[in-house]
Amino acid sequence: MNRKKTIRYALFSKYFPLVLLPGFALCGLLAQHFQGKFETMRVSYSATEIEAAKESIALSLMGQIQLTAQSLVWLKTLEYLHNGVAYRMPTNAEEERGFRAQNAVGMAAGLDHQDGVPLALNEELDWRGPVGKFHRAIVPYMPNHRHSDPVELIPWYELALRFNPNIERLYSMGAFFMADFAQQPERALKLLEAGIAANPWSFEVRGALGRLLFEKYEQLALSEEQAYERAAVVLSQAIPLEKKEKERLEKKKKHFDDYEKQIFRENYLFLARALTELGRFDEALAVCDEGHEVTGYNHLKVQRRITGRRMSGEEDEETSHPSSVNEKKTVAPDAPEDKGDGE
Repeated sequence: MNRKKTIRYALFSKYFPLVLLPGFALCGLLAQHFQGKFETMRVSYSATEIEAAKESIALSLMGQIQLTAQSLVWLKTLEYLHNGVAYRMPTNAEEERGFRAQNAVGMAAGLDHQDGVPLALNEELDWRGPVGKFHRAIVPYMPNHRHSDPVELIPWYELALRFNPNIERLYSMGAFFMADFAQQPERALKLLEAGIAANPWSFEVRGALGRLLFEKYEQLALSEEQAYERAAVVLSQAIPLEKKEKERLEKKKKHFDDYEKQIFRENYLFLARALTELGRFDEALAVCDEGHEVTGYNHLKVQRRITGRRMSGEEDEETSHPSSVNEKKTVAPDAPEDKGDGE
């Protein structure tokens, strides 16, 4: 009887946040509704009055509820990503026993990361005896940190972005899953264009869009020239933004994370490749030189040689296959990756 009650309580605590989602969604819609009302009131109220109204207690609370809903959806997304296994940071006692965050297995290049320990420890790690065995009987766990099919995460990413459209990483990751795993580049294109509209300062979303246009132009029903031209425009906009963001972080004694470093150097690489394919060789060489100086990324030196040979009219195996300088999206977990200094 106690076991059934415990299981019932565990299921209730697990799915209770989902019961709140309709209420959170309603609050988000109300916030958007009132936001629109304020915009139409600008004719009869001054800018100062409008700004004061926007910061009223009621709207602030609605905004907080909306962000809380997004956080709950994001946590649920992480559970799906990890096959229903929830992770947490290790306690001080566990760290003293040697517990550390676990590395993800088989991640794409630049996306490797660590998570805390599972809520329910596996038998090898657990020291709690019968208590740990009972915990594993009611809470999912897995011995290795692995991910589920990312296609299943796409609706969750879209839902999270409805609550908070300013999470840049969800756009780039969601588009990657849509284009490469779900084979829906048109859907990825719409997502990234919406991401740029909501986050005009984002070099990360622009970088993802530039790469998508360069690599998936056939599925997007674009000619090579159209795709390369659009990619060059987007990436040319991204590079000044990323340099500005890098400078801002350095003033705060902070740095890009590994994924941002990858986007930083790849924006230079794909811009150089797009300009080369368009025959704008001088511009491509300048991008390679600047990019290598800033990032130390050796693929830019390779691309510079390819551009130089194309410029002089040479054609060999290396220049016939520009994808030879393309950084693979997935690598073996123990494969070395040339990242440059990224600073």
